[in-house]
Amino acid sequence: MRIVVIGAGGIGGWLGARLAASGQQIGFLVHGGTLEALRLEGLTLLDGSGGEPGTVTARIEQPLASDDPDRLVDALDGRPDLVLVTTKVDALPALAPALRRLTGPGTGVVSTQNGISAPGLLADAVGEEHVLPGVARVYSAVVSRGTVRTIGSVGSLALGEWGGGASARATAAVEALEAAGIRAWVPDSIWAELWRKVSFVVVQGALGAATDASIGVLRTDLRDAFTQAAGEVVDVAAALGHHLATARAPDPVAAVLAMADAQPAGATTSMQRDIAAGLPSEFDAQLGALCRAGDEAGVPTPVLDLAHAVLAPREAAARSRA
Repeated sequence: MRIVVIGAGGIGGWLGARLAASGQQIGFLVHGGTLEALRLEGLTLLDGSGGEPGTVTARIEQPLASDDPDRLVDALDGRPDLVLVTTKVDALPALAPALRRLTGPGTGVVSTQNGISAPGLLADAVGEEHVLPGVARVYSAVVSRGTVRTIGSVGSLALGEWGGGASARATAAVEALEAAGIRAWVPDSIWAELWRKVSFVVVQGALGAATDASIGVLRTDLRDAFTQAAGEVVDVAAALGHHLATARAPDPVAAVLAMADAQPAGATTSMQRDIAAGLPSEFDAQLGALCRAGDEAGVPTPVLDLAHAVLAPREAAARSRA
C-alpha cells in the first residue's frame, strides 16, 4: 500500500517504522526539526519493555519524508491509499489543505488521536466518506526526534468506516498493519471502540495530570476515583447511543479496571506528560470535550469536572507562554 503518515512522534514513529520495515511504501509528512532529523539520522523504533535504552525494533535508514504533500504524492507515484494522521488534535484544522492534496477518490484518512474530537475535524477537511475513525493503543514516547520508544505490548489499531462496518480499504489497511506486527481489526462499532478508549485513556490522563500520578498509583491508591470517572464516561457514551458492553466484557467499568491493572506501573499519557512539562496539551480536545458531552447529554460527571477545574488554570498558563 501507499501510505502517508502525518507526524513522526510517539504514534506516527511507531506506525511508520513498523509499516516501512514490513515493506509498505511509506511517506512521512513532517516539518522543521523532525524533518531534518529523519533526513539526517533516519527513524529508529525502540522496545523499552526491558528498560533503558531498549532494543531496536525497527530501523529505517532513509525514510521518505517531506513537508510538501505534493512531493510525497510524486514520490509515491500517486495519492496514497491510506493517510494515518498522528499529530495532536490542535494541529488538525491547519492540516486541512495538506489533507485535501493527499486525498484521492479512494483514500482513507485514519484518525489516531485520543478523545472524541478528531474524526469530526478530519471530516471537515476531506468529508466523512474518506474518514476512517481509528483507535490506537500503545504506550510510546519520543526519545529524541527520529527515535521513538514503545513500552509493553506491540500495540494495536482498530479502524472502521464512518457509517460502520468493514470495507475493501479498511480490510486492506488491517492486513497491512497485521503484516507489520501491529494488531488490527475492524470492530462492530468503531464509535463504541473510540468511547471504550476514552473511558480508559482520557480518565487516566485527566486524573494522572491532576494528581501527578502514574497508572500504578491510579489503580491502587486512587482506584475509587478512577472507577467513578470511568463510570461517568460509560454513562455519557450510553446517553449518546454508544453502548460499551460486549459479550466478553459485559461490565465496561470492570473492563477499564482490568486494562489499568495490566499496564506498566509507570505508564502515563501524552496529555499528562505535556501538562506536567508546562506545555500546551490536548486538555480541551480530550477532557474538555468529554465534560461538554456530559453536559449536552445531561449526564453528571463530577470527578471529571473536578479534574477539569484543577487543570484548566495550568493549561491556560501553558498556552499564554507558548
